[in-house]
Amino acid sequence: MTWSEDHLEPVERLLFQSKLVKVGTFRCGADHPCFPVSESLDNDVFVLPQKSLWIRRDAGDYLFVEPGAILMHRAGSTLERRRTSDLGDQTCWFGVQPDVFVETLRRYELSTREMGGALIADLHIRYRLALLLNQLKRQPVDMLAIEEEVMTLFIEICERRANQVRNSSAARLGTAKRQRRIVDLARSYLDEHLTETVSLETVASAAGTSLYHLCRVFREQTGLTMHTYRMYQRLGHVLDRLVNGRAANLTELALDHGFSSHSHLSRVFQKQMGMSPSALRGKI
Repeated sequence: MTWSEDHLEPVERLLFQSKLVKVGTFRCGADHPCFPVSESLDNDVFVLPQKSLWIRRDAGDYLFVEPGAILMHRAGSTLERRRTSDLGDQTCWFGVQPDVFVETLRRYELSTREMGGALIADLHIRYRLALLLNQLKRQPVDMLAIEEEVMTLFIEICERRANQVRNSSAARLGTAKRQRRIVDLARSYLDEHLTETVSLETVASAAGTSLYHLCRVFREQTGLTMHTYRMYQRLGHVLDRLVNGRAANLTELALDHGFSSHSHLSRVFQKQMGMSPSALRGKI
């Protein structure tokens, strides 16, 4: 298989291709035959899941991946999935020409093993990727703009992952692995109950640890409190609805995603994104 060829599964669609980058989607319900395993990926990619799921690459551990998180995969990898809902895997993937992909990893001193962890969702990267996908719906497509944005985002993702790797200690690898499992279970529970009122005790019980330990390791592993993580996830869902034009009533949008009112949503959204939901909708 060469860079110019792809063996697309029935649930995949190629949206854009140039000599430098590719953009595609993978839309697969949990009961579809393609869901459990994707063997031997064609491209070196970074991916943006739009629905939560558990995923394992090659012989690694299963990771919980929430909507808006970022994963990187090398060509030839095998992906295994476990469902969190019947929605299965709905992912956008961004391929980078192999020599460029490897050179960028090398520039940031990232090995294939080190790039394997999922990056916690970043609202601004999520927003830019959503806008990029919207650009691809319009004709004609500006190749330079698409290539530049995919590469800029890939470089930022590699930089963030390299910083994450540098901040971890090899001496604590076993401990960190156990802590990641606890945090994955906590994130999975928060994702499943995203719009509900939940207690710290119930989250800790779902993660199989004490509430004291969970508070400490969640922040160590993610750089966020659980409250902030949940708020970012709620905002991410709101952002997706706005960018895709599926948010006619902002009050309903706020209440549907765990905010107490339109003004509550607007206040939090303005603080994180630098503009109100109404202003963002006006820019799209």
